[in-house]
Amino acid sequence: MALTQRNLVNRRLRLADGEIVTKYVFPFWNLEWKVAFHLVDRLGREPAILHPPIHEDRERHLASPAKMSDLRGLESMDPAGFKELYHYDPWWVFRGIAGVSDELKRAISPTNISKPFHHDRRHWKVHDVEIAPDGGTVLAIVAKDDAFRRRDFTAADLDLGSTWPRK
Repeated sequence: MALTQRNLVNRRLRLADGEIVTKYVFPFWNLEWKVAFHLVDRLGREPAILHPPIHEDRERHLASPAKMSDLRGLESMDPAGFKELYHYDPWWVFRGIAGVSDELKRAISPTNISKPFHHDRRHWKVHDVEIAPDGGTVLAIVAKDDAFRRRDFTAADLDLGSTWPRK
């Protein structure tokens, strides 16, 4: 069963050697719809980067074979590393997230696809993003039109760079 961005909120993340309570987990993916990393907004700590895979276990917790020591602080990331990435944050968390430099916030903000787009002469609003069960690939961008009709856009349907051009 696919993971969805809206279901990656307030979850426990089990690692090989511990557990983290998260506020949000945001997959960041590239033009090929492959997840480059997950940004883990940890409760009571600064955000961290975790590389895939992440999946849902039998108890509906998020799980990864990674160890706690595999988590890298977000501040260790070069802001230029976000240039070719995308994520979906309908809550615009990064506008006010604590522990993140303004430079990183400015780099992350344009990667958010939580903006309306046009396709086939129709106006669409992103409603969710479906991620493969192993957390390594974005399967679909779920959108709704003005009449609330749902459509799941895949990599065959959308070119990320032209749909959400960078300013």
